[in-house]
Amino acid sequence: MSTNYQKLFERTSIGKVKLRNRIATPPMGTMAEEPTGVLSDSQINYYEARAKGGIGLVIVEGQFVTNKTDPGLVHQTLVDTQFQMKKWSFLADKIHAHGAKMGIQLMCGIGRCAFVPENGPVPVAPSAIPTPYNPNIICRPLTVEEIREVVESHGRCAARAVNAGCDILEINAHNGFLLDQFMTPLWNHRTDEYGGSFENRMRIIAEIYHSMRKAVGPDVPIVARIGVWHDVEGARSMDEGIEICKYLEGLGFDALDIDLGAPDNPIWGQPPGYAGDGCMAFASEAVKKTVKIPVMNTGSYTPQSAVEAVEKGKTDIVLLGRASIADPDWANKLISGCEEDIRPCLLCNQYCIGRVYKGLTVTCSVNPQAGGERDYIIAKTEEPKNVAVIGGGPGGMEAARVAALKGHRVTLFEKSDRLGGQLDVASKPPFKGRLKAYLNWQKLQLQKNGVSVVYNKAIMPDSPELAGADRIIVAVGAVPFTPPIKGIDLPNVIEVTDAHREPDRIKGDRIVVVGGGLSGCECALELAMQGRDVTLVEMLPAIAQKEFVLEIKIPLLNELKKYSVKQMVGTKVLEFKPQSVVAQNESGTLELPADTVIFALGMKSEGELCDAICDKYPSAVAVGDCNAGEGQIGDTVREGFFAGWSVD
Repeated sequence: MSTNYQKLFERTSIGKVKLRNRIATPPMGTMAEEPTGVLSDSQINYYEARAKGGIGLVIVEGQFVTNKTDPGLVHQTLVDTQFQMKKWSFLADKIHAHGAKMGIQLMCGIGRCAFVPENGPVPVAPSAIPTPYNPNIICRPLTVEEIREVVESHGRCAARAVNAGCDILEINAHNGFLLDQFMTPLWNHRTDEYGGSFENRMRIIAEIYHSMRKAVGPDVPIVARIGVWHDVEGARSMDEGIEICKYLEGLGFDALDIDLGAPDNPIWGQPPGYAGDGCMAFASEAVKKTVKIPVMNTGSYTPQSAVEAVEKGKTDIVLLGRASIADPDWANKLISGCEEDIRPCLLCNQYCIGRVYKGLTVTCSVNPQAGGERDYIIAKTEEPKNVAVIGGGPGGMEAARVAALKGHRVTLFEKSDRLGGQLDVASKPPFKGRLKAYLNWQKLQLQKNGVSVVYNKAIMPDSPELAGADRIIVAVGAVPFTPPIKGIDLPNVIEVTDAHREPDRIKGDRIVVVGGGLSGCECALELAMQGRDVTLVEMLPAIAQKEFVLEIKIPLLNELKKYSVKQMVGTKVLEFKPQSVVAQNESGTLELPADTVIFALGMKSEGELCDAICDKYPSAVAVGDCNAGEGQIGDTVREGFFAGWSVD
């Protein structure tokens, strides 16, 4: 192990439970539970992989203690029963077998944050308040009798969890969910013993703690997960959050799991790259200065930011969320001196939280095995084949990596003098460092796994290099779309990928970016961060319309506003001139001054070449942008993975 990371691998403890290191996984919903509410086999395999990968404490996602609150839980008929406990016991054995400790988060629901249709069942909350997703839906206040049932069910489930072999219990009281709503005056308007004063608002979590403590005795650590700052107007301030943390310590909690945010401002739920590495460490640092019990913290940690946070006393334990999805062996690779082999999380939120929005189980853009650990095992073949991969973008590189891991003889042909394709371009902005790290990781894995890379070699259907291949994987990608707009060939008009490759071509301070998709928005943001005067022009009624993942879209819009990027939507470009852009919208024709114009109008699939190769070689497999034009990196990488994995 490198001495740079020794602090992360010190033994530590929460209460009387000793941990082998200062690395843990937070409770992240996988959406993979059985309809009955018990853990599925895929969840057990998922958590076992993280324990096997060297994590010291694996905290299992929120286990519901009741199905009598949130309407979305009514189908989960086995919550708070012996059936729930049996699967917990099986998972505990798996986690303990690999030397890790097991935590379980208990939760009673998400209250006002429930996703419900306009005419669906009414969510519950402390008070009659609107949901953040639809203000027309008003929640039903929990009755005192229902609150007492929530309290008692926490105690019953805590006892079952400990009986099953769980080492540490955690209460979900963060992220603007149901318990958090009780503690927050913005959402708690009650006038009974559960509302009003600070003590009354804390009453439910105090009663839950005492119910659990009575059920499990004095020696089982109980942790509270608390958002110390909501970053929502009128909600919890840092000072209020710290006051709550001190109160929880006084109650007897053994540790605090600190994060930030609420669904009303989704930047903190799954922070994007704009938030930076270790982005919540400042919050745990503030809490640590006021309490004596251990503090845990999440927030997009890398090995470097993780060890810094621990060494500087900002947190006692680092929580790896999406990083452990991207690479379950994060800890083992670091302790064995193989930091360069850690597969970096892109913070893209596409296949983790993005899948949740689609009602699917969580997996990962760069680790398709996540959630399918026993389904997509990469096993060595007994009959190595000759595999030709055409195209060195992220999809082609992933296909080559996986096929080589299976023991096949892989040659990758790249028409340019470098690997990366569109990823090489997309990684240029300063907030896209994770993309650059992932590109470097892909290159290193090709080298380590013996993939032969041939540069400056354009492969055509009749290329002799294909004749001897047992399997052909086509990943020729896409090229920028250049529309037939007058003046587009002027020297001051640059396509966005060229602008990234040749930044010296961007002249002057007045920049017009045409195209409000993700690439155009991020190009505009990058230039605005340099102090340039940027105008973003989009023909559609709004920018970033394809970004359905709120945890990316809303922070991006906030950053554009922060750096004063002007937006002109519903505006069509008519002509480019040497010093301006002629456009038209509902106000009429206008002329925008511009020293440089950058257009980001999407990509055009290399479909003809792809089809020609696949027509000649029917067994060939096409992956990535050559299939559909412009996809997100997760789509391309996953297609590449399965293309390489399917080579028998």
